[in-house]
Amino acid sequence: MGKSPADLVNPYIGTLPHLLQTTRPEVMLPHCYPKIFPHFDTNSDYYCNEIVKGFPIGSLLVLPGAEGAEMRECFYNTLDHSREDCRPYYNRIELEEHDIVAEYTVTEHSYAYRFTNAARLALLFNENCEVALKSDGRIYAHMAPGGEGGRRARRSLPNEYVVLVSSAPLKEVLRDGGMAVFEFESAGSGQDGAGGGAGVTLAGALSYVSFAKAEEIFDKELAGRAFDSLKDSAFAVWDKFLSRFKIEGNTEDMQTVFYTAVYRSFQRMVNYGEYGQFYSGYDKQVHDGEYFYANDNTWDTFRSMHPLQLLVEPGRQADILNSYIMMYKQTGLMPNVPGVNGDMPVMIGFHSAALFADAAACGLDLDYETAYEGLRKNATEQSILPWACNLGLTDLDRCYLENGYFPALKKGEEETYAEVNKFERRQSVAVTLEHCYDDWCVAQLAKKLGKTSDYEMFMKRADNYKKSYNAQIGFMAPRDIDGAWVDFDPMWGGGQGGRDYFTENNAWTYAWSVFHDFIGYRGLLGGAKAMEKKLDELFTEGVRNENGQTMSKYTYMALFPDATGLMGQFAMGNEPDFHIPYVYNYCGAAWKTQKRIRDCMDIWFTNSPTGICGDEDGGAMSSFLVFSAMGFYPVCPGSGEYMIGSPLFDKIELTLQGGAVFKVIAEGAGCGARYVQSATLNGEPYNKASLKHADVAKGGELVLVMGRRPNREWGTEI
Repeated sequence: MGKSPADLVNPYIGTLPHLLQTTRPEVMLPHCYPKIFPHFDTNSDYYCNEIVKGFPIGSLLVLPGAEGAEMRECFYNTLDHSREDCRPYYNRIELEEHDIVAEYTVTEHSYAYRFTNAARLALLFNENCEVALKSDGRIYAHMAPGGEGGRRARRSLPNEYVVLVSSAPLKEVLRDGGMAVFEFESAGSGQDGAGGGAGVTLAGALSYVSFAKAEEIFDKELAGRAFDSLKDSAFAVWDKFLSRFKIEGNTEDMQTVFYTAVYRSFQRMVNYGEYGQFYSGYDKQVHDGEYFYANDNTWDTFRSMHPLQLLVEPGRQADILNSYIMMYKQTGLMPNVPGVNGDMPVMIGFHSAALFADAAACGLDLDYETAYEGLRKNATEQSILPWACNLGLTDLDRCYLENGYFPALKKGEEETYAEVNKFERRQSVAVTLEHCYDDWCVAQLAKKLGKTSDYEMFMKRADNYKKSYNAQIGFMAPRDIDGAWVDFDPMWGGGQGGRDYFTENNAWTYAWSVFHDFIGYRGLLGGAKAMEKKLDELFTEGVRNENGQTMSKYTYMALFPDATGLMGQFAMGNEPDFHIPYVYNYCGAAWKTQKRIRDCMDIWFTNSPTGICGDEDGGAMSSFLVFSAMGFYPVCPGSGEYMIGSPLFDKIELTLQGGAVFKVIAEGAGCGARYVQSATLNGEPYNKASLKHADVAKGGELVLVMGRRPNREWGTEI
């Protein structure tokens, strides 16, 4: 009998990154805020960290086996991954120096640990925390928002209320500033033993509302339940969820890659609802309600994570977007990157527009009138400067509104606008292109609501991407505030991360940020063959200097550290590139999409700590893999359609909300046959390289006849 989907997940995939952000092997439940992973006292890549500092319960840190105050600074336990059992629902690790076995699992709002051979434990906390051991044996901890420069201030966290209960009575033996040490009075009588010694459980309920709510959570989720019961429940949640994706074929390693990607694609957004109440960091009030979702990174997640969640669980996506509407009502602004404690000034674009446009195109029932009110306000009254939040219009914004492009500095010109972030700079071309797409999304909502004049205005703005195309050089290019082209090198121009003109990438990537109008863009490039040729060059162009001489990659990577997973100038490791292999479908060369997308998946997504080639960003990269492995991808969220690629498996069955099943059958795909020879949809011949969301959502069967040589005639229409 094969492994269950939950036990195929490998949370250590991506914990040894190619260059930038590491992932963490988190024990969690989908969309829930308790996340457990070992904390370390160094800042190296996660897989390489070996010295365990402790384990989290909210912002508290638990140190099993700590002896005294000195342990706060030198608590030392070595982690050996070869003796670790890491799952999405449970982890077991051996802490060598203290001969302790640590196990942990989670519920929706709670943390549960079992420590074997631990006579003591310590809690670490900061100056904004109060910890008390009550007469009933429970520990109550209140973490207030941090002061200026504090750790909690940097993390923008609200109040936390934690109720902790141990299966063995606790006695406080030491209090030293931000550390409290407790001794288990009868550890030998613990009933949750494991690993050759007596085990003691420590379970903690976390609320952002009150201690009373934390007690309610404890009673509902933890009271009277043994550790193994909690572990089994967490397993059941993950196995039921992951089993909605049934796959056959390919290797166990690739099945592990797939299910791990699904696990990571449903981390965000996080539901902060607590059994009828929730705290909002937007108006700093407690509200009645069953859900409140926050903690997103929309610049990344609008591309494929939200569309995947919309496809798989539209009911939850409706709750997520209703949370956006609540945030708008509480603050007067539609959030774009909603953090726990308010909108965050991160990255570029107002891509919350994409989430609502996609929901409308896919038939979700929402209060679009109120959503549109907030999105229109963002699009007409808020600055589009990078890394800005709640900032009114500047002269730079007025240039975009009046002339159709966000202006770059002239060659050699010094920045004079204080509002421009000194490190992030203007990113003028990327800002222009991504807001043109956002304007297209707002236009779709205006059309749905019958706002004809607004629709025409926003569609005109959406068309402004053409004003950034410099036909003389064949790239999207910067203009200064007077409208003149700025002379720059498409490969190297823009300084660190290309940020004078682009975002983390160069002009080769941003040549393709026209999600909403690749047919129109095809005309700018000179037709389908010219577009195809330009795409081919993207995947084959090496690193050269301005004289065309080949250069070493390390020089390039020093300038563009986000552009990992390089294939020519295509960077699999950065989100603005995700959709690009599918653009071949728009120029009648679907077989090249099939070729490129299988290369990307086979090369860059593997069952190893190095198996994610870029910054995961809480599900952004993994959702690309989930969609692509199923054989289709949302190039333009808001259009209600997907582009067909080349699936990884012989058969995929996706169980949708309500019980409908959509199947992709591609015999031989798992053994390397990557090219579509012919197709049928629900038994009828199908020759298009695109697929409507409605045809997937109602259930059905897409059969792709696969081969090892391309059929260049299939999929020439979209």
